[in-house]
Amino acid sequence: MSTDSFHRPSSWPFTLVIAAIAVLFLPVAAGYLKRYAVPLSSAAGIYSCFLVFLVYLIAPSMPAGRALLGRVIDRRYRPFIVLVLLAFPYVLYATGTADFHWSALGRLLGIAAPVVAVYSALPVRDRAKFNWQDMFAAIWMVSGVLFHVSKGIWAVPVNLDFMARLFMVSLGVFCWIYIRPVPDLGYRLEFSKNTLAAPAKNFIFFAAIAIPLGLMLGFTSWNPRWRGVLDFALAYLQILLFIAVLEELFFRGFLQNLLEKSLRSWWRAQLIASCIFGLFHILHAPFPNWRYVILASIAGWFYGSSYRSGGTLLSSALLHTAVDTVWRTFFTKS
Repeated sequence: MSTDSFHRPSSWPFTLVIAAIAVLFLPVAAGYLKRYAVPLSSAAGIYSCFLVFLVYLIAPSMPAGRALLGRVIDRRYRPFIVLVLLAFPYVLYATGTADFHWSALGRLLGIAAPVVAVYSALPVRDRAKFNWQDMFAAIWMVSGVLFHVSKGIWAVPVNLDFMARLFMVSLGVFCWIYIRPVPDLGYRLEFSKNTLAAPAKNFIFFAAIAIPLGLMLGFTSWNPRWRGVLDFALAYLQILLFIAVLEELFFRGFLQNLLEKSLRSWWRAQLIASCIFGLFHILHAPFPNWRYVILASIAGWFYGSSYRSGGTLLSSALLHTAVDTVWRTFFTKS
């Protein structure tokens, strides 16, 4: 037996996490089958696409998965391999649903290729700081989200917006872990006392401010929609995977983290990232939604605090998910 086998991380935790999430989402998939009368081939294509994105999401957060993807990506034609990996889920979806369009594939590559190309052709010299390449990537990726460039790409049985979000997470993860590594990104799936204590503490602090302020501004109202623990847990998991991971990866792991080292000030970096995060919500109806901007900026501050205190993106993502899930369950106005 070689000595490498003693140091190679076990693949079992990674495999179990993927399998557990895949099983948990089976009821959701069954609901789609029943609601939209989706053919079995289409359901298989959609679910296969989702599972591949799930691997892209989970794998880099665990030692075995990160090493496996690293061996696939870290080759001579790395930019090309990354683009092929990003296009592969769409091919699975399109094959199953018979909904392949070259224009759709072109739009996906149009989102990813410029960022991958800039990072690859013009490597960042000081990886610990926010560089012009990072500014380009940030503007390009945010523009793609704000202008809904990927809308209609996954259109069977309806517009599957969560696929677009998983695509953006995958792009960010591949870029900031494998192409332009971001030090202290914190993209790790590991639970510790500190990882869980940080979001719990910051949730209490944020709730003490946001609940009375939201009611006073007329942004929220007490309107409970409690449907049981299982429904709440499933909503939590969906928000975590489809919203919180993407936004925390970008605003905390990438932006706040690099700005802190560039400005040499944690609070300035956290303030800037929080305000940008808040402004990101201004387009929500009714536009301009300044009430949402105010509350989201405050939330961003506490997400940033959870990220710094917990030491990983998981801490801020858990807090972000808890805030959104509680808000949607108890405080939405309509």
